[in-house]
Amino acid sequence: MSMSAGKARGSAAAAPITALDGELTIVPSGGTLGAEVRGVDLSAPLEEPIVSRLRAAWLEHLLLLFRGQKLSDEQLVGLARHFGEPHIVTFFDYNRAGLLPEIEVISNIVAEGRAAGGGGAGELVWHTDMAMFEYPASATVLFGEEIPPAGGNTRFSNMYAAYEILSQPLKNRVEGRRALFDKGGGKLGYSVNSTENPCAVHPVVRTHPETGRKALFLGRRDSGLIQGLRAEEASLLREQLWEHATKPEFVWEHQWRAGDVLIWDNRCLSHSRGAFASNARRVLRRVTAKGEKPV
Repeated sequence: MSMSAGKARGSAAAAPITALDGELTIVPSGGTLGAEVRGVDLSAPLEEPIVSRLRAAWLEHLLLLFRGQKLSDEQLVGLARHFGEPHIVTFFDYNRAGLLPEIEVISNIVAEGRAAGGGGAGELVWHTDMAMFEYPASATVLFGEEIPPAGGNTRFSNMYAAYEILSQPLKNRVEGRRALFDKGGGKLGYSVNSTENPCAVHPVVRTHPETGRKALFLGRRDSGLIQGLRAEEASLLREQLWEHATKPEFVWEHQWRAGDVLIWDNRCLSHSRGAFASNARRVLRRVTAKGEKPV
């Protein structure tokens, strides 16, 4: 069964398993990326054979979808630790009362005059999580707690495929190039503590440390100054790369349901989010795992 356009339906017959019983099932989306994992209760302890199979599927399919999950913050952080050491980020400014330091909230809700999370309700530009750090995210683990009735879909682009099909002249232009990535702030729908300004320089084409495959690494669509080029030339090249990388053949879109968990590989994917009604409630909880320095 296809998961194309993010509309896969989970199997009601698939009983949750722990590391002690049963068999998980991995169903590829049929698209350029993504697979649904059935038969796993992520709130239960995961033993090494299960973790190894999930990591192998993650590397193969770039993104894993789990439906119908119920996770506490502690369980969400524990799940993310199977993919790396969680980031602890302090520069996003919203009400963090009661949150674990590893947890970020993606939400449009405002309570008592203060945002309960970041991201708002508008369109969020194409980006890669934590690209502004020397060690960007390897994995993002995102748990859908409250989902609006329409809109707010998350789109993903396969940056392996985008690089591999890139024209040779463009490959020649980006070979060896590096870009400066910063935090983006309000451009990603967040209020930001202006006393902190993380930024990093990374290659425009990176080699995945586990698969050895090359992928475009562009940071955020409206940023990422390319070094060694004049401003206009850099802007034109960046736009050419994004126009190519977000062609339909490279993109898969997820339509959220409450209880969904997505785990994706930021080293070879970029993502964006569609807008939704500002009076609808949307709450997702996120942990990003710190990855390697891109090369």
